[in-house]
Amino acid sequence: MFHFFVPSSKVQKDRAIMRETDARVAKYSRRGLILNFLVFVLCLAFGDFEQKEHNTAIVLVTGLLLVTLVRSYYLFRFDALYARAPARWRNQYFFASCLGAAWWSVILVTLTWVQGMRDETLVMWLYSVVFYSSVANVFAPYRHFLTLYLAIGQIPAAITALFLANADGLLYGAIMLMFYVMLSHQGKVTSLAYWERLEAHYALRERAQGLENEKRSSQAQIELKNEFLVNLGQEIRSSISDVMSTLSLIDDSQLSEHHRELLSTANKAAGRQIDLVNNVVDFSKITTKTLVLDEVEFDLRRVLEKFVQDFTLDAHQQGVELYYMFDPNMPLRVKGDVARLNQILATLLNHTLKASRIEHVFIEARVHQEQDDFGELQVIISDSEKNVAGENDPDAHESNHVGIGLAICKGLAECMGGSIHLRENKNRGNRIFINVALQIVSHEERRFGSEQKLRGKRALLVDPPESNSNALADEINAWGMSAVVVAGQEQAIARLTEQAKADTPFDLVLIFTKLNNMNGLALSREIVAHPEIATVKQIIAMSILQSDSPEMRLHLRSYPQVCVIEKPIMRKRLHDVAIQKLLNVNMDEERKPYERDATLLAVVPRVLLVEDHRVDQMVISAMLKKLGCYVQVAHNGLEAVEIVEKERFDLVLMDYDMKEEDSLRATQKIRDYERTTHSLRHLPIVAVTAAQIEACQDEYLAAGMDDYIAKPIRYDDLEARLQRWLEKA
Repeated sequence: MFHFFVPSSKVQKDRAIMRETDARVAKYSRRGLILNFLVFVLCLAFGDFEQKEHNTAIVLVTGLLLVTLVRSYYLFRFDALYARAPARWRNQYFFASCLGAAWWSVILVTLTWVQGMRDETLVMWLYSVVFYSSVANVFAPYRHFLTLYLAIGQIPAAITALFLANADGLLYGAIMLMFYVMLSHQGKVTSLAYWERLEAHYALRERAQGLENEKRSSQAQIELKNEFLVNLGQEIRSSISDVMSTLSLIDDSQLSEHHRELLSTANKAAGRQIDLVNNVVDFSKITTKTLVLDEVEFDLRRVLEKFVQDFTLDAHQQGVELYYMFDPNMPLRVKGDVARLNQILATLLNHTLKASRIEHVFIEARVHQEQDDFGELQVIISDSEKNVAGENDPDAHESNHVGIGLAICKGLAECMGGSIHLRENKNRGNRIFINVALQIVSHEERRFGSEQKLRGKRALLVDPPESNSNALADEINAWGMSAVVVAGQEQAIARLTEQAKADTPFDLVLIFTKLNNMNGLALSREIVAHPEIATVKQIIAMSILQSDSPEMRLHLRSYPQVCVIEKPIMRKRLHDVAIQKLLNVNMDEERKPYERDATLLAVVPRVLLVEDHRVDQMVISAMLKKLGCYVQVAHNGLEAVEIVEKERFDLVLMDYDMKEEDSLRATQKIRDYERTTHSLRHLPIVAVTAAQIEACQDEYLAAGMDDYIAKPIRYDDLEARLQRWLEKA
């Protein structure tokens, strides 16, 4: 009996290794099995081939369905069939796959010969290119079978196209033949790399005594893994790019709430896949020391506060309270890679929330200024009762439980001139010390000054977090008020009634509610039940989950002197709410006239999109319009230069991957035009690229581009670029 694969090494005779390899083949084959059938049916449904050749179309669909069912039998019953006879399953499934490739070839040949290189034929050829590209990686371990499979599926179609004897047929036929040769070679290289990697693992297990050989094999394994991860990451990014591009074009205003939720879930899932790929690529770059940081100016306190706010709901849903304390002397603006900083903080806070043994997590941040223009940001994330010990706590030990996420964070911190230490102490809990070097741009301290109308007002703070109660009281005192801290409901009521009887009542009560009960609501009810203190203004600090409870909503409707602020409290929000309650001023109403004036005076941002790929034009234009921009599209660099010379734009998105360095020449001409016209305004130009821009960063900066954004473009990334450059424009 003919066999598609004959084991020739110990690794290939190892049942566990071969089962893992075959399981991977079955897993990825299942994904494309139904898709092939659907693509062909959709082509027939939306094209005219079925109308012209109805009987032929029925035969082709029926044959494809039968082949799909045969392959499905082997794929969806993999566990049962493989356990009985692995080699027989492999051989029979490969034979069924060759039948599938043969019938797919029949479909391509029929469409090509009947319709020529147009309509459904082009769609099916394009899909075949994408399909065989993915299949080459899936079947790569069995390169002899892969070569036969590709030949059956591609060569007949290529020969048919050549026999058309026209320009399109000759071109597409030649391209398909070249594509077959390329994929066959790629399959051979990937196959060798795959089995070599497994051989390396096998050798390490068998030769534990050869320490020097083990070291060399491990190094070879790392290099091979890095190359494999980078290549795989690029392929996955390209595939997910198509998914995200399609999702972004869907108009969610016409969808039901359920469909919007499904669309949002799909977008988030695709985004997580991109993040995963980016993490893998980051890991590879860190290990090979090729990571390039994207350093920009940013408001340090605002970034840290937003980071805490973004994780508040997740923490509360896990029953964990977030507390924070940021050094009031922290510089206002710094320069560094804010995206990498957020990535580090988010990963480590997620790790802490999952591993936390108590019901709160404390985040502390300060900047140690080493020179006039440089300093080191230190962020401490702790689940300890009190963060009393430093990084060199003698009773703590370094944690050895480091996953890939934490390993990436450590590598990123080292690239940013810092370090990360995970310290475990059985008495004080777990603490993570994050140190990152930053360039200090502005030393000004952002602090809300004294409000004239708040002078003399008195505030009572009930049960504030012990960790930052003094800092919160100092902040309120800086507004011109006087703050008093008490603990517990009895002390609060006693202090309020005592001051009311002494004719020196408190003007405001700030009540902190514990996460696991509604003690703040109980205290508020008791205050409004006492006639002598019932009218005092109240601000209850609680989680968003607690504030949304029916009893809390009823309480707020019943007593207008009571309002809620979300924990953890941010200074700006507390300042605004305090003024609103004490002075009976609605901050939102105060801002409305100014917002209306600003709306009338605002000019819609004008963005010129220079892109020669039609799908990318539609996707990026849709995102820009959703962000409130006017969009004009130029199909090449020359057209872009002509438009810029005639019209005014606030930003240019320039496709960096246009042929013959069109983007670089166009950028240079725009900069030359600005110089010759003595323009006082610098037009920001942002490169859009699917390539690794770090490799040619000097080239695009020298040409006059200001920034870059990677494909596939994510909505949040595009919004961040607009905020960065339109504010400066």
